[in-house]
Amino acid sequence: MNNTPLLKINNLTVTYPLNSEGSDVLKALDNTSLKVNSGQIVGIVGESGAGKSTIGRAILGLLDPPAKLVSGEIRFLGNSLVGLSEAQFESLRGNQIGYIYQNPMTALNPVLTIGEQVIEAIEANTDMRGKNAQEYAIQLLERADVSFAKDRLQKYPHQLSGGLCQRIVFAIAIAAKPKLIIADEPTTALDVTVQQSVLQTLIKLSQQEQIAIILITHDIGVIAETCDYVYVLRYGKHVEQDATNKVLQRPTQDYTRSLMASVPLIEKRLHRFALNEEDNLEDTSTGLHYLQEKQTTQDSTNEPLLEVRNLSKIFITPSSLLKAKQSFTAVKGVNFTVQRGETVGIVGESGSGKSTIGRMILGLEDITEGSVIYRGKDLKLITDSAERRAHCLSMQCIFQDPYSSLNPRMSAGENITYGLKIHNFIDNNKAKTLAQDLMSLVGLKREDADKLPHAFSGGERQRIGIARALGYRPDFIFCDEPTSALDVSVQANLLNLLKDLQEQFSLTLLFVSHDLAVIRQMCDRVIVMKDGEALENGSNDNIFEQPKHAYTRSLLDAMPKFQGLAQS
Repeated sequence: MNNTPLLKINNLTVTYPLNSEGSDVLKALDNTSLKVNSGQIVGIVGESGAGKSTIGRAILGLLDPPAKLVSGEIRFLGNSLVGLSEAQFESLRGNQIGYIYQNPMTALNPVLTIGEQVIEAIEANTDMRGKNAQEYAIQLLERADVSFAKDRLQKYPHQLSGGLCQRIVFAIAIAAKPKLIIADEPTTALDVTVQQSVLQTLIKLSQQEQIAIILITHDIGVIAETCDYVYVLRYGKHVEQDATNKVLQRPTQDYTRSLMASVPLIEKRLHRFALNEEDNLEDTSTGLHYLQEKQTTQDSTNEPLLEVRNLSKIFITPSSLLKAKQSFTAVKGVNFTVQRGETVGIVGESGSGKSTIGRMILGLEDITEGSVIYRGKDLKLITDSAERRAHCLSMQCIFQDPYSSLNPRMSAGENITYGLKIHNFIDNNKAKTLAQDLMSLVGLKREDADKLPHAFSGGERQRIGIARALGYRPDFIFCDEPTSALDVSVQANLLNLLKDLQEQFSLTLLFVSHDLAVIRQMCDRVIVMKDGEALENGSNDNIFEQPKHAYTRSLLDAMPKFQGLAQS
């Protein structure tokens, strides 16, 4: 019996130069080792910058200059991959080693049909041509669980959902029946039900085709549901490895334990995540005073801060020479209230109408039907411009993407205070000091206010976005998927920060997410949306422990299950 691993990596070191001379380098991988056997699903988990994707690129000879493979060994089927020519790597890529990219919409060519792209992969890696290639393309799509496979060949990527496009990428990856597939964050952009079916497809391919899979992800739940064995990376170093259940339930290293403690659980609600936080919260008295000096009016505890009545939104596509006018109902007769100091969550899949509701509340979308009552007044009926401005400024938003929501040409401080100066909240002389106070309040260094956004990590940029929203001293903040782009430990820190700020300043939050575990930890009440309708509305415990609607139960069943650390 041959016990030689399919893939074996020994002491791999990859560096990037930090200066033109190359005297100072960043080690993307630092003496990292792993092995993969045939038919095995191996997970590589870690935060952004851990070196996960660098491993996948190094295996396929796709390291981008000026990256340099300094030392170490990569052996596939017993043969060394280090030092192969580009032509030799081309014979491996797609043929013996497949690659599944994170974003299926950018992995597929938008101007070619699905059939053209799958058949191109077949003809490049096999001897099949013409009708045989087309029939094999249909078989591949069916094997990857693509429904109506024959009809999909004529479609373009933009005509299909993200989940279907990801399955098509799977079909292309297995066209030549490779021995190994590297799946780089294949479920990051997918809804929970689509994610579940994609993961099941991966498992089926591994079991039926005996394809080994390296699954690169920062999602611990995905690792728990899918992988036989897991490697934990941090800053390019190999921290821990073992069978998946052992690493997740009884990790031996402090970093792994911290990573597991950061995972939001769906089984129970915690007051806060038990992290070793290193937030820079010194000298926040000025920022606290600025936020606390706001005059509170209409503080009646009996009256909800926000009331949404029969809210509907219809989008109309104008007619053209070739197409008649069309309409699409994004939100259908939604009703709910939000009390002062409460956090209400809206959960649902993409296209359910979550963000559209928020945009209508904030006045960024016209309301087709219904009304938004805020602080006792219907926003549509406020005709006085000064009163409407005061209402709108007291409603702020934390956006989903921390990279595109900040102006890249403004410093962090300018991003925070630019709008405040426009609306005469503060003058130029006080702007920088206030920006520093607010940055300190959200756990950033005061002296970093002069840095541009590109100098900050994703989690730090999201904190800048929170500081910007707090600058208006709002009563209400709409949180639109504020943690979806963040690593699990960064997410946990940010959720702790939001909870702390809410307690300090009695903020009212409307929290939108497709991640049920995040909603579980953050929200007092939950609204479940599907196809623009509110199917269920109840307390946190009732929704997660005694859901009434079948769709809510299906969402909960589809969530990757991670039970948390075992109790010692």
